[in-house]
Amino acid sequence: MKKIPYLKTSLAACLLAASSASSASVWAPNDGDINLLSFSASSFPFPSLSDTFGIFEDTAVIGAAEPVVAFTGVGAVSFVANGGNYNIGTGTSSGTLLGSSNFQIGMLSGGVWSAAFGNTDLGSDANLLAFADASDFNNLHFLYAFDVSPSQATDDGPAAVPLPASIWMMTSALLGVLYAGRRKSAVYA
Repeated sequence: MKKIPYLKTSLAACLLAASSASSASVWAPNDGDINLLSFSASSFPFPSLSDTFGIFEDTAVIGAAEPVVAFTGVGAVSFVANGGNYNIGTGTSSGTLLGSSNFQIGMLSGGVWSAAFGNTDLGSDANLLAFADASDFNNLHFLYAFDVSPSQATDDGPAAVPLPASIWMMTSALLGVLYAGRRKSAVYA
């Protein structure tokens, strides 16, 4: 029976880690542009000009979506408001973020886009994002991101309508009646 508390603790730790990781992967520009510089363990201290990164919508699933814009190695991405949307461009490609300027950054490795698995705040609006190869987790890639801040994903769709309290009360009452009925049948048997 000692396995149950350990299992509950492990599940709670995993849920906490997953909730923290998902909120730390959405970014917002601090001004009209962001600057990015990548390097890998093999290219350090020089920039890696072969790594391809992409800017994704803040609500996108990176492994299943296509980036709004992509860049290789070193890049500057400009953000220009266009009504409720933001036009973004790198000089070689451009696209539109819908609903807000919030975004995610992914890396292309082995034909698969993947999100950063960690980030460090370097202070002064600078962050270091860490990515791993799809084929070899030991091969790390890093991306310095300047003029960005952590943000929250925004829902571009209609607002969710909460269930009224009466539904919750009716459900709990129904479960209570079912449980009471089950207890009576066990007593009569």
